[in-house]
Amino acid sequence: MGGISTVFKALSAGAGFAGVDIFFVISGFVAALTTFAKPRTGANAWAFMRRRLLRIYLGYWPFFALMVVLLWKLQPQVLAGMDLMHSFLLTSIELPRLVLYVSWSLSCELVFYLLVTLSFVAPTPVRIAVAWVTLAALVLWMYVRLAQPFAIFPMFLAEFLAGVLLYAYRDALRSRWWMALCGALAVAGFGAGYLMHATDGSWRVFTFGSGAVGLVMLAVLLERSKTWSAGRWAVALGDASYTLYLSHLPLLIGFYATGLRGYLALQPPVWRELGFGLFVVACMALSWLLYRVLELPLYRWATRSRKDFLPTGVQNMTIR
Repeated sequence: MGGISTVFKALSAGAGFAGVDIFFVISGFVAALTTFAKPRTGANAWAFMRRRLLRIYLGYWPFFALMVVLLWKLQPQVLAGMDLMHSFLLTSIELPRLVLYVSWSLSCELVFYLLVTLSFVAPTPVRIAVAWVTLAALVLWMYVRLAQPFAIFPMFLAEFLAGVLLYAYRDALRSRWWMALCGALAVAGFGAGYLMHATDGSWRVFTFGSGAVGLVMLAVLLERSKTWSAGRWAVALGDASYTLYLSHLPLLIGFYATGLRGYLALQPPVWRELGFGLFVVACMALSWLLYRVLELPLYRWATRSRKDFLPTGVQNMTIR
């Protein structure tokens, strides 16, 4: 926005990349939370995969349709170059041809969920051992190829597995010294990632990835020790985070198309930043509203049962 805040510039220049790494660590943690205690049956495996497919596709398709309409109206030449079928089915990670470019992460997530579903054939100790061996192999491979380009899928699979193992060892990490260590890991990882601008390749996993592991571990430890837990506003934002993730690109297109961005750009720097900040808050509020009136009702209708839904907030962090 051309503002003067050094903090704002620093955050927009690189720190935002860490959100994706945090997402994959949380995803692995929640996948383990919702499956490790389940009996190893085909019915439970299918129930897990069915809920995950419904959760992803029912949340994604409305924004896919909205994005197609926006591109058709505003940028038809761009729409002509999109891969509509693979975008619709989430079967591609080729960013330039995706209708919603953020959907690449959902394609990765679907593969991870398939791996979790297949893991139902093994007892939990075997699953943990396989996760350790796979993670160690990925880390070694990334270290060997440190200076070379690295594929997206193995990078984020490593973070997903780290989340799985974090859940597996959550009871062993009770000491307050672990909190200090996790906080230091988060600060060091995110700081190194930002300074190196490690947005891709192995360095991303070793910096932003390790920082994400430290941050998620710290949040789990704080809640389990009853030191701190998220309040209702944070929980509400967490519940709406998937909608916010999918809606932010259409909202930014509207931000430009309506002339609001052009208007703010002509204002003094402080007003530009304040205006953009209010726009971000409005996006969060709208995402929460869409979650309540669209995403959640669609999911409940599809599953026919409220108990199948585990929102991002307190309910899915409750360990039974």
